Amino acid sequence: MSGRPNYHKILGVARDAVPDEIRAAYFELARRFHPDANPDPSIREQFLIIQDAYAVLSNPARRTEYEKKLSPAPLPPDISVNCQFSRTVVPYLDEPQLVYALLEMICTTEPDPSQYPPIHVCLVVDRSTSMHGERIDKVRANITSFLKLLKPNDLISVVTFSDRAEVVIPPSRAGDLVRMESQIDQISTGGGTEILSGLEMGLLQLSDAEGMRMVRHMILLTDGHTYGDEQPCYEFAKRASREGVTINALGIGHEWNDTFLDRLTSLSGGNTLYVTSPNDLFHFLEQKLRSLTMVYASKINFSFESSPNVELKYAFRINPDVGPIQVTSPISMGDLLFGKSLVVLLEFLIPKFQGELNEILLGKGRLIMEIPSRDGEEVRLKIKLSREVRSDPEPELPVPTIIEAMSHLSLYRLQDKARQEVATGNISQAMRHLQYLATHLLAQGNRTLAHDVLVEAEHIQQNRKFSQAGDKLIKYGTRSLLLSPGMESKIV
Repeated sequence: MSGRPNYHKILGVARDAVPDEIRAAYFELARRFHPDANPDPSIREQFLIIQDAYAVLSNPARRTEYEKKLSPAPLPPDISVNCQFSRTVVPYLDEPQLVYALLEMICTTEPDPSQYPPIHVCLVVDRSTSMHGERIDKVRANITSFLKLLKPNDLISVVTFSDRAEVVIPPSRAGDLVRMESQIDQISTGGGTEILSGLEMGLLQLSDAEGMRMVRHMILLTDGHTYGDEQPCYEFAKRASREGVTINALGIGHEWNDTFLDRLTSLSGGNTLYVTSPNDLFHFLEQKLRSLTMVYASKINFSFESSPNVELKYAFRINPDVGPIQVTSPISMGDLLFGKSLVVLLEFLIPKFQGELNEILLGKGRLIMEIPSRDGEEVRLKIKLSREVRSDPEPELPVPTIIEAMSHLSLYRLQDKARQEVATGNISQAMRHLQYLATHLLAQGNRTLAHDVLVEAEHIQQNRKFSQAGDKLIKYGTRSLLLSPGMESKIV
């Protein structure tokens, strides 16, 4: 196979890719590299290579002949996948029931700085009128401090948006700090908040030809709502995920739309954090940069199918970045770091059984990921989540790791239930959830957050709704209990 082009790698698909995957990959590349969209002469040559790869892999006979000459597929990388279930055997019941699966990916390769991939971070900064004053001053100062943490081979780009988006720093090496600091200092405020324009401009910077070979990450900083473009933003996040770009968001103040940002980031495998003060921005940026430099596998997706009527009701990433993730296949799971684990808790709803059944399929499919240190090699691991079904299973003790994971989530889900009850007008039930939450927080010694919960419960009783500040403080406060030690005091 020496000297022959690697058509699978050119299209960015695996050897076992189905025709629909090949077709989708081609059209996405054609959109980005068609000569009509980019006059660069080198782009035309690259587009012809893409066309040649598609012509071979989309033709069954030519593909078979081509793949006969390939060398054996490489072994999977140093990744192990474990899954533990809440039940060894699912009882045969005439009613719906829940089954939990704790899916863990572990990178057994210890950190090796020589294998750390270069990164490209794009900061997408809200500069609307509401950011005026101390907020934009602190954002500028923290971005300047962040620039000093970058390695020589890393890329940084900065985009600002209000009614329209502008590029403040195009993709640049971290060397010319004086020039970049001067550009950051010139960021001013004014106008409305149109997040989609900022996201699209940010992705354009990350799609730079050089940056495409890097770990690419977008960080959105905003203090407000976007209006009228929420659904296009969600579609954008799905596209960013397909292109291997993860979106994280930092909400500043308490006016921003947490429901919108949580969904936006989860669609790309990222998460949202509530920054109680602009002073704390740097702590998140520093931690995120540290994790990005240690990415072993990126663009991790779980593509699966289940037995009829089995529904994935809830998915929550417990490690490394904490937060809920989307529940539709494929699931964007985030990144796997050198020497670390990626842990996701899945909650499946099984319908009442009808007819004879020996096994219930929760999810069967593939974990798909890219290995930046191997020049973007794509790896697929087959996975099957299923349980035996019996009418008279033996009693069994709960699995400790599942219990521990669920206990970590219980407080977060309590506040989520309270939010749902308030939204439907069931104030009395919401009050019970919040009082129960405060009691458990006190038992754990978290007096400050317990006090905040009780204060907010009183506000809800009087006003029949959450306050903007209290709502986010409780939501992200309970979520921060799952963060790495030391971070919960910085970001909630």
